[in-house]
Amino acid sequence: MAIKTAAVDSLHCKSLAFFKSLTLFAGLPEENVACFANAAQIKSYKKGKLLYTEGEKALSFYVICNGWLKLFHTTEDGEEVGLAMLTKTNITGENAIFEQDCYASSAQVAEDAQILSIPLIMLKEKLRKNNQLALNMLTNMVQYQRRHELQLEQYILYSAPQRIGCFLLGLCPKLEQIDGVVLNLPYDKTLIASVLGMKGATFSRALNILREETGIHITGRQVTIDSMDRLLKFVNGCYSHPHMHKI
Repeated sequence: MAIKTAAVDSLHCKSLAFFKSLTLFAGLPEENVACFANAAQIKSYKKGKLLYTEGEKALSFYVICNGWLKLFHTTEDGEEVGLAMLTKTNITGENAIFEQDCYASSAQVAEDAQILSIPLIMLKEKLRKNNQLALNMLTNMVQYQRRHELQLEQYILYSAPQRIGCFLLGLCPKLEQIDGVVLNLPYDKTLIASVLGMKGATFSRALNILREETGIHITGRQVTIDSMDRLLKFVNGCYSHPHMHKI
């Protein structure tokens, strides 16, 4: 009898090879990586489930095997501010070490996910003894900060339609494909709008402009890009385009 896909994914995520592929554990002796792999517990989560909340005492950090996780901050007025979207091989919650062992943001499952949890105390203990692990963790933090800076750059320099175009390009596995690229949106459009810093109405208007200017087709979650070159030119060179404007 064939093994279900979820079961296969679970076995892979618990494997030593999976852990060694993560930036946090890169270059560590195999026995050290095995300690984390053996301590990890995998669990499936449904869309909408809160993994942890801001200010909560952190007992674990997490590695995403599949699915999507949304990180967000809640303001004093109760408004939700999106911080990041995480997916396969991303790690979260580890920064609680520098926040008095409390989570600095909240994390909610955006699409059904399988996630590994590992005791945070184990990470703290290993960091004290292993310089490579400390360097890897610093690398993770710098990479996250860089992604955040690039996102801010897009917000400042790109119009709303351009931002959506950039998002779609980021989903394409091979930019050299020119015609007939078909991809699926990873999560719902409301969340995409939030991630890109837009209200729903702005997102709808921007999406219509993007359709008109690039010829993309969207049906439900499926996106067809007839011409990758046309989309690339629109995103990268449309500051002087007569129909282009900030919305």
